[in-house]
Formats: sequence, structure tokens, C-alpha cells
Amino acid sequence: MRLLRSVATAMVRLSESTGTRPLNQPYPDQAQQALNETALACLMLMAQPPESLPELVEWAADRPLDDWPFTVPDDVIPRGAVLLDSGTRQPTPLCYEWAVDAEETTTLSERPHMSMAATRCREEDYPEAYQSFRRLLIRRPVLTNRDLVTLPGSDDGELGPLGDLLHDIYQPAPAAYLDRRRGVYTACARCRTLLHPTTEGGMWCERQSCRKQDSVRHGREYRPDDDGGVHLLIRPLRQWVSAAGVQEERLARRLVKHGADVELWPGYGAYGMRVRLPDGTTLAVEHKDWTSPALLGRRAAPPSAGPPYDRCVWVVPAARLREYPWFRSVFERYRPTASPELMSDRELVDTVRWSDGPPSTGAGAADDEPVEGLF
Repeated sequence: MRLLRSVATAMVRLSESTGTRPLNQPYPDQAQQALNETALACLMLMAQPPESLPELVEWAADRPLDDWPFTVPDDVIPRGAVLLDSGTRQPTPLCYEWAVDAEETTTLSERPHMSMAATRCREEDYPEAYQSFRRLLIRRPVLTNRDLVTLPGSDDGELGPLGDLLHDIYQPAPAAYLDRRRGVYTACARCRTLLHPTTEGGMWCERQSCRKQDSVRHGREYRPDDDGGVHLLIRPLRQWVSAAGVQEERLARRLVKHGADVELWPGYGAYGMRVRLPDGTTLAVEHKDWTSPALLGRRAAPPSAGPPYDRCVWVVPAARLREYPWFRSVFERYRPTASPELMSDRELVDTVRWSDGPPSTGAGAADDEPVEGLF
């Protein structure tokens, strides 16, 4: 497992540093270390090792992890999972999950940025600025340079002490995302992050929830020089804040519809949602759409701060539990504490509906929002 963390972290670092450039020696230290460790493990197991970093990248993109020479527990890796998307060589969500599982890779987490934002807003007693900041990351993963300059002072922005953070977390859009044939960046119509061209001439969205739809939907297009240039929210915030936030906002609307009182990101983001049920019970809820239930279970812990609550719940998409029926049992096996509970989003909605007695006839899952229409 330590070796897999090393390889995953190297793949993430390479995606950040190389862009579309070919890999040349000397390789980055972290990547060279991952290559050396993988080669040594293979030799000890009398297996053929990767002979170069480009070959290790090919392994990460084309070779399922359960087909690598070394082994990890069967319940840690979903069958057929890879670290890189084969068509774009971009890290998969699972790759980031493995990378952040290493304690030293805090820069691949959302925590440094969100902690700074929470501290500033708490010091100035400005919860509205934190809420606006969080909504911005969720709803606008792509900004132009003009947006970066004008948003902090606009009525819509209300970012208070956080305006200058935008220049740290929105970086110039990587050239690898540019559709060179048409000369544009294209946003996903569902989640609004930039689509990545594939080697087959298609477009790829990094969010699995979007890829599971019938097809990738093209949204707004940006010329590279639009309003001074195109900027993309950094990947850790897209993965750990934006993606979860979209689902939390959507889930909040469903819970309110069934009688719950919902506060998003209470206590300057101490947890995702504070849900007060019709019977008076208060839940601390966070949405967690992880590929590996084992890695998610290893991180399971109730929030240590924020408004008080009666129960702590981590919510995963019902589709995830249907796809991996063993997800819940593996999570239970690896978590170090009895809290939080694990529920599907549908189970949480049912908990709200049943908290003050059985629901009326005919009410139920059919009135849930469609997958599209997140905004």
C-alpha cells in the first residue's frame, strides 16, 4: 500500500508539471523514486519491472491495479481500476484518493486552502464571505482573468477578506485542456469544469458522475485570450470541494423539500451540512463520493469542531452502493471509529421523510431531482 501511494503521488505530480511535454531525464525526484521502488518490488517478486518512467506511466493508464505484480488486499482496489485515464493520461479520482492517503501530501488536499479561508472569515466574523467563497468554487470552477479582478469587489462576490486567495487557487488553464483543432477550451455542461481532449479525438470529464451519463455534454467555450485568459480551479479543490459541494447543494434541496432544516457548511465549513430533522434530531452530514471504500474508511472520523449535533453521517451516492454492493462492509472494516455512520443519499432522504412518522401514500423517490439540472 505504501508503494501504491508513492506511484499515485508521482502520477499526480507528473500531471501537474509536464502538461503535454514528453517525459525527459532526469526525471522529477518523486517520479524517479516511485519508479525505483516499483522496479525493486518487481525484481523481489521475480517479475518484469517497468524499464522507464514512460513505461510506468503506461502501466498506470493501461494496466488495472489488480494486474500489477505486487498485491494489496482485495478489498482495497476496485477490480479493473487504473490510476490514469487511458485517453488523457490524467489522474483518476482513485489516483488522488491514494495520493492523499499519504500523510506527507497535504498539498494534494483541500485542507490548506479551506483552512486559510475559514480562519480569515472567522477572525473577521464574516460567515457570508465563507459561504460565497464556497459557492464560487462549486458553481464556477472556470474563471477568466477579468473575473479574478472584478469578482472580489462585485455585489455578487461578497468575498470580503478572501478575494486575494482567488489568484492562488485559480491557475492558468493548462494547455493540455485546449482543443487544438478548434482553438478553444470547452466546459462540461453538467459540472462546468474544463473537458480534456482525448487521444481518440473525443472529450473527457474528470468527474465520474458526468461520464456515467449517456455522453459528455459540451458547455461554454472559451478562447485562450478571453477577458485576459482562462483560469481553472486547482484539482484538489475541484475534487474535494467542488464535486462534493454540487451534491451537497442538490441533496440539501431534496431534504428541505421533505421537511428538514438544512444549513450548508456550518461553522465555517466544519462539516458539509447541518440537518435538523422534523423530530428535532440534528445530523452532521458530509457527502463522500470515493472510489475506494477502504481508503474512505481509513479517514472516517467525526468533526471535532462546529455546531453541535446528535449523529454524524457520511453520505455516498446510492448508485455507488449499487455498483459496489460490498462498499459498506469494506468501509466498516477499515474505519477506526464507530462514527460517522455511512448512508446512501436516498437513505438519508428516507430518514428525513420517516423522522416524523410514515410518509403519505405516493411520496417517495420518484419526486427526486433528475441527475441533470444541478444548477
